[in-house]
Amino acid sequence: MVVFSAALFGPARLRAETGDERRSLSLHYYRGIVCFEAGQYDSALAEFRTVSEVDPHYKYVQKYLDKTTEILEVNRADVLGVDQAMVREGGEDLLFVGKAFYEKGDFRRAGEAFKSILVRNPKDKFALHYLKLCEEAWGGKIETAAKTSGPAYIADEPAILEKSVAYLKDDLEEQQDRMAFYEKKAERRLQRDEMIRKKEKELEQQEGLLAEEKEDYLAQLRLSQKAKRINKESEKWRTMKERLETKEPGIATELTEYPVFSNRAQQYYAHMEEALRASRWHSAGLNAIGAAVTYCDAVLIYFYGVKSAHPAHGNITRLLREYVRRSDAAEHIGHLRALLNLQLLVQDEARPINRSEALFLTDKAKKVVEWCRTLLP
Repeated sequence: MVVFSAALFGPARLRAETGDERRSLSLHYYRGIVCFEAGQYDSALAEFRTVSEVDPHYKYVQKYLDKTTEILEVNRADVLGVDQAMVREGGEDLLFVGKAFYEKGDFRRAGEAFKSILVRNPKDKFALHYLKLCEEAWGGKIETAAKTSGPAYIADEPAILEKSVAYLKDDLEEQQDRMAFYEKKAERRLQRDEMIRKKEKELEQQEGLLAEEKEDYLAQLRLSQKAKRINKESEKWRTMKERLETKEPGIATELTEYPVFSNRAQQYYAHMEEALRASRWHSAGLNAIGAAVTYCDAVLIYFYGVKSAHPAHGNITRLLREYVRRSDAAEHIGHLRALLNLQLLVQDEARPINRSEALFLTDKAKKVVEWCRTLLP
């Protein structure tokens, strides 16, 4: 069986058919799987060994090699099932005759053939194994009709040998048909495997294209969002410029900007107090001006939806006089005007704010901030 399988599925034939080493290995591998699933372990072992010799790491070939070898060793100690020394001595006829009778159910004659093998080689494990099976099936000890060894036994019954040879020929043809079926089955599995690999490759390419399209879309989206922000900022400053050019003191503002100005004013005030403690007079003065002006803008945004148009310093005082109708408004607007006037003086002289000026600015700023805090929630 092993010799026949090697001849049918040999590497030379596969190379003649395909010429592709990978496809050749795949055919060997799938033929081995088909034979393994069909119980043809000798053929499967030959196929897996062929693959392993070329590529020991091919798929699961080592796993199948170990499993096939284990199954064969359970059935007989010698994987090939034939004692090579006995074959060289010419005992292969008795071996095939015994197997032929065994498979046909003639356990007596099969046992006689295996006993004849044991006459020449009492340690033949294959013959001992099959003799035991024959005696179990026969129901007792089987006595050899002819006491001579292999050739003499065959010579005593030529009709038996002729029938056995005919049976073996039929069996060989049947095996050839079966192996042809296995070969077609292995070819179908190989084609399916190649189709799956092709589909996987196509899917990988599609995934790559999809990822590229996604990146392009995200890049365009980021650019679009950035362009919108730029356009919005441009429109904002364009509107502010137009209002400054028309001498309008304020800019219409959404209530959503109130928290921004409120937080900014608190930060200015905190920096002012910190700079005072550290005797950083210029920083304290600038933060005092920023806190006062920003708190006033927060009041205008929260109650009237408008903020001052910088950098015109008088705009904030104009807006407060126009919108805030309170008895105490004039006093605090005066404090704010004093802050802005001193800022203009320092800027015109291009010098830092000194200690006395810083104390003056922080005092005025605290009064304006406290007033704004009483108005805000």
